[in-house]
Amino acid sequence: MKLVVQKFGGSSLKNKECLALVLEKIKIALKKYDKVVVVVSAMGKTTNDLLQLVDSFTTKDHPRELDMLLTTGEQISASLLAMMLQENSISSIALNSFQAGIVTNEKFNQANIQSIDAEFIKTKLLEFDVVVVTGFQGITNENEITTLGRGGSDTTAVAFAGALNCPCQIYSDVDGIYSIDPKIYSHAKKLPFVSYEEMLEMSRQGSGILHDRSIEIAHKFNIPIYCASTFSNKEGSMISQAIETIHTKPVIGISLLEKQWLITAETHTEDSNFLKKITNTLQKFSLNIDMIALSNRPGGLSLSLTIWEDDLEKAEDKLRKAQKHLRTISQSVSFRGNLAKVTLVGSNMRKTVGVTDSIFKILNPGDVYMITTSEISISILISSQNVKEVIEKLAKRFSL
Repeated sequence: MKLVVQKFGGSSLKNKECLALVLEKIKIALKKYDKVVVVVSAMGKTTNDLLQLVDSFTTKDHPRELDMLLTTGEQISASLLAMMLQENSISSIALNSFQAGIVTNEKFNQANIQSIDAEFIKTKLLEFDVVVVTGFQGITNENEITTLGRGGSDTTAVAFAGALNCPCQIYSDVDGIYSIDPKIYSHAKKLPFVSYEEMLEMSRQGSGILHDRSIEIAHKFNIPIYCASTFSNKEGSMISQAIETIHTKPVIGISLLEKQWLITAETHTEDSNFLKKITNTLQKFSLNIDMIALSNRPGGLSLSLTIWEDDLEKAEDKLRKAQKHLRTISQSVSFRGNLAKVTLVGSNMRKTVGVTDSIFKILNPGDVYMITTSEISISILISSQNVKEVIEKLAKRFSL
C-alpha cells in the first residue's frame, strides 16, 4: 500500500473555498498514492480566537482546561473536510487524537508525542481511502488531552509519516522555503532543496516555516518533507538528507529572531559557580536563555547572555523581578532591550573560510553587540532598528 501524509495549515482551511482547494490537492495525491492520511490545523485564526475568548473570561493560567478548549479547533476542520470528501465520493473518516492513538507526555500546552498507533491507522486505511486526523494535539496514558504548542500540527504530520514510513507533504499559503522570509526581504529566493540540519537551524533561529520538532523527527526517520502552497501549483521545496552537489554556497538562508534582551553581568572575584548562579536565577523566573558568552578578566568574570521571549509584557515583568536577584550575585548588571538576532545558515559554512570576514566587511563591528557560531551558522545580535538594512546587505553579499 503506497501511502502519503498531507498536512494543511490554518490558512488553507479558513473557509469553504479554501477547503475546496484542499480537496483538489487530496484528489491529486490519490492519483499517485493508494491512500492518504491528512493532518489538519484549526480553521484560519480559530486558535487565536479561542485564546482571546479565554482572556475575556479569566486572568489566571488553566493549562489543562486550556488544552480541552484549544483541541476543539482541529476537530471542526477535520470533521468538515471528511464531510466534503464523502460528498465527493471519496471514502473518508475523521479522527481526533484519542481515536488516532497519538500518545504524548503530560506537559499541557507544550506536550511531546511519545507514540502513534500506526497499526490502527493502517486498519482504517484498509477501509477508507483518506483518514483525516487532528493535528496539534494528543492524549496522555491517563487519558488527559494535551496540545503540542504552536506549529504542533507539523510535528503530528511528520510523526505519522515516520510511523507509517512514507513521505510527508506540508501545504500552507507559502509556495516553498525561501532563503529569507519574503515579508522581511521581498527579493528572497526560493530554495528547491534544504537539508535537515539547515532547516532545523533555520527553524530554531526564527524562521517560522516548520516546527523544529518536526524536522528532528524527519531527520531521525529519514522522512522527506515537501513544502508547497495550497493555493497554487508552483513547484515547492524538498527537505531531506544533505546532497553535496545540490548547492555549494556557504550561506543558503537568513533567519531572524526579534524581541531579544542582552544581560551583562560581572563579578570582581573568581567564583567558579558564577555562571551557574546567573543561569539558575534566570531559569527560576522562566526566562529563555539564548546566546551565551563568558570571558575571564583579571580578578573576575564577565558574562553576556541574551534572553528571548515572545510576549514582551510578560518578559519585562520577569526581567524586573530577576534583576533584583541578579544584583545580589554580581557586582555589575546591565540590561539592554530592542535587540534582534540575525542568523546566517548553510551546511557548506563548515568547509568555507572567510564567512565571518565577509560579514564584517559590510557591517560596522560597533553595531554588533554579540556574535556566536556553530558549524553551520553565525548569529549576530544587533539593534532592532537596523534589522532591515542589515538583512538587505547580507542578502546581497551572499546572493540570497
